[in-house]
Amino acid sequence: MPSIRLFATALAAALAASPAMAEDDVQLWGAFTATGAVKGDLFLWLEGQVRLTDDAGDGVQTLARPAIGMRFAPDAHAIIGYAHVHTNPEAGVTTNEHRIWQQVQFAPVRTGTGAPLVISRTRLEQRMIVGRDDTGWRLRQMVRVQAPIARGGRVQAIAYSEGFFNLNDTNWGARGGIDQWRNFVGIGLPLGEKLRVEPGYLNQTVYRAGENRSNHVLNIGFTYPL
Repeated sequence: MPSIRLFATALAAALAASPAMAEDDVQLWGAFTATGAVKGDLFLWLEGQVRLTDDAGDGVQTLARPAIGMRFAPDAHAIIGYAHVHTNPEAGVTTNEHRIWQQVQFAPVRTGTGAPLVISRTRLEQRMIVGRDDTGWRLRQMVRVQAPIARGGRVQAIAYSEGFFNLNDTNWGARGGIDQWRNFVGIGLPLGEKLRVEPGYLNQTVYRAGENRSNHVLNIGFTYPL
């Protein structure tokens, strides 16, 4: 079927985009996202993440990301929000980061039933590290494929690829150009009438001045419409 072929093509492209790295880490990421209508097409976005790094336990990063959005089609929206990121690595400096972010998302390709098959998400971030006076601008582009495989489309095979691009240099270490790349393969499952879970494998390639870094991540995401 066309959706399965498209998913397989996206999976092959995601795996091919992950070069072999000299330094690896095993991590565990968990995320919960809730969305709910405010009034009309306005909606609230609430997201929290916990990432166990340095062999999934010796370091931790937490992220809180609230936002307000406007839907301009059933599967298309624009968002503006704030994020706080606390990073406490096993070795290194603990940092706190404030972000302002804007996002546009839409579904350019659909299945025969009208469900989104390919989703495009573009996000712009303004990153501010506490104690530093520089603002880093970063562009993120994600393409996601979600192909229905069972239970009338409620069970999905999922793959996405997301590139991160720094738009400027900063005095806290950001270098203009490609910052990182994430590739994910997994499955989407309903856990109830509204709650869904997406477990899978995520490879995060971090591009650095020396040797690049490859993080192998067990990524579990939960979503719930309020």
